[in-house]
Amino acid sequence: MYDFFAVSTEGGSQDPALRLEKRFINYLISFPFARKSRDKDEGREVEQQEQKRRLLQVEQINYDERERMKKARQRYLDRVSDELHEAIYYRILERIQDPAYVRERLIPLPERLPELLDILSTKAASMKRIEEIVQGMEWFHTGVIRTVNQPPFIDKRRKQKQVKLESLRTAMSFMGSENLRTLAPAYIMQNWLPPSTQPFTLFRRKIWEHSLGTAILAHEIATIRQLKDPVLAYTIGMFHELGKIALTKVYLRVFDDVQRELAIKSMKDSQADKHNALVKLQPDERFLRNLMLEQDRKVSYLVAEGWGLQRVPVSEHLLSFTQSKSLDDLTPYAKALDQANTFCEYRLLRDVELASVEEGSQLLKKHGIDASLVAKLNNLNLKRPKIVVPQ
Repeated sequence: MYDFFAVSTEGGSQDPALRLEKRFINYLISFPFARKSRDKDEGREVEQQEQKRRLLQVEQINYDERERMKKARQRYLDRVSDELHEAIYYRILERIQDPAYVRERLIPLPERLPELLDILSTKAASMKRIEEIVQGMEWFHTGVIRTVNQPPFIDKRRKQKQVKLESLRTAMSFMGSENLRTLAPAYIMQNWLPPSTQPFTLFRRKIWEHSLGTAILAHEIATIRQLKDPVLAYTIGMFHELGKIALTKVYLRVFDDVQRELAIKSMKDSQADKHNALVKLQPDERFLRNLMLEQDRKVSYLVAEGWGLQRVPVSEHLLSFTQSKSLDDLTPYAKALDQANTFCEYRLLRDVELASVEEGSQLLKKHGIDASLVAKLNNLNLKRPKIVVPQ
């Protein structure tokens, strides 16, 4: 199914690392989808079919007839879905080949965001200058005010019986420029998340957890490796999954457009069966998974390429991450990102029992993550970035 993809992504892989990487994308899209795909790869569906064969003979005859009818209907739906999704696929390729569409419609860049990230990277950044730049960035205002009125920042003020902070300048001054540099990428990432991803209901939360976890891990790995700017590694980690977000957005939009067009055409052509099949179809987990496997790194780089950052070379290291063929080809920051991304994938899968220890060890070995690094990373809290409350 969906054989128009350049690379086949169906079926199990003999490589445990590749199998786990594919399973993680399944998990981002849907936990039941990931579990079902794992069971299929491990042959558990065969066990379920064997149980059905043990039905009484009369029940079996009725069951077989129902199954035959069901499979016939499903084969027709699959043919219509293939036609629909082939049209969707080529329209998506057309859209993501247009950098302006990607950057303006899918991951719109706030006009002064590059300037904000650049100035936050300088130690001489003044709160007055930052406040001037963020005028009109409601996501930044909301994020700063929300953060400064939650632990750990509010804990200190509670002891001093101080009220909730509502002034942006005061809140930023209380947080400090170093904390702002760490938190600003998180705020913009949250702003880029789609408000709804039906029917992929968990995607928004899971892609956020993965982006934040990868950013925290990349910062830690950069610190361990004594790279000059661990916050740069954190920022790259936060933005490295923009391709998946962009592809999910464009798929859901194009699905609605193409489905509507084909449904109207089938009505005009008096194809009632086809029309009824078309309107039943929903966005498909397998299609989105394959689309991500084929295109997401390319689109992540395409988004960041046009930012024009002067002091925060996100594009340079994302290009290395997306294009390098081996660990030796990666820049130091891209290698930190690669290992952080891998370890975060494994941690999230392990938490929901979708990864075995053996699969995890193969995956970590493939990406050069040894036992000593694992021991250091295992203790990290992947839900909250490191921030220092000013004294």
